[in-house]
Amino acid sequence: MVHKLTLSGDFYLEESVKTSEEMRAPHFHEMYEMYYLISGERNYLIGNRTYKVSPGDLLFIPTYEIHRATNTSVPFHERIVINFTKRFLAQDAVWLDDEQSPFTTGTHLLSLPVHIQKKVEEILDRMVIEYRTKDKGFDTSIKSALLELLILSLRQNRDIMNEPIEYPTPTHQKISEIIRYINENCGKPITLMSLSDRFFISPYYLSRLFKSTTGFTYVEYLTTVRIKNAQRLLRETNWKMNRIMEEVGLHDPAHFGKIFKKMSRCTPMQYRKMYRK
Repeated sequence: MVHKLTLSGDFYLEESVKTSEEMRAPHFHEMYEMYYLISGERNYLIGNRTYKVSPGDLLFIPTYEIHRATNTSVPFHERIVINFTKRFLAQDAVWLDDEQSPFTTGTHLLSLPVHIQKKVEEILDRMVIEYRTKDKGFDTSIKSALLELLILSLRQNRDIMNEPIEYPTPTHQKISEIIRYINENCGKPITLMSLSDRFFISPYYLSRLFKSTTGFTYVEYLTTVRIKNAQRLLRETNWKMNRIMEEVGLHDPAHFGKIFKKMSRCTPMQYRKMYRK
């Protein structure tokens, strides 16, 4: 069961109770996201890495970062997800860009000690109670709680910033290397066979491993990265559509338009006009 709390279109909080659902589609969005796992276990793809998420772990997903959660052998989980914009925090949004913020340093996962877990859960509970009671000033109180959570996370991140990157398993490390390669070379022709040759894994095993670890087939992931890059170029440049398609590695206008509309829910030109406004 999932409960979704919405505030002014710039803040969402979702509680799930004993669910086994997976993200069904490739996923990235314009809002910041924080994800706290209460119980169960999840595999999570964020950016260039895959993670095994355990109770008490707090995830940080920047804007436009590709991510997807998938189930493990543990059938059920409970989690709380917060999405918010810089507009919601107003002048306090500077904490998102602080040099020690997890969103700035690319720290996607913090494994919190027990006493910090308790503080995080108290803050999240306070947000939910404020929303449900809607007492005077509840929106300001929710914003204050979110700011407290961001600063708490920044301080935790500061203490681990110089620690070496560790992967939960060799499989996660190998898939993270493949993901990094796809992200850096998505404009070039990439096939399952070329990935197989580069990373010394049979095509069948690579395909199976990629799907079980990330929840994507390699084709789904590559397409998602290409559309994400096309969106960025539509927002940030005046390039014509042919040049954008060439840059992201999609050369068939009909195919490009179809998958762009499916993932973005609008055409490329509608997307550009929306962001120009």
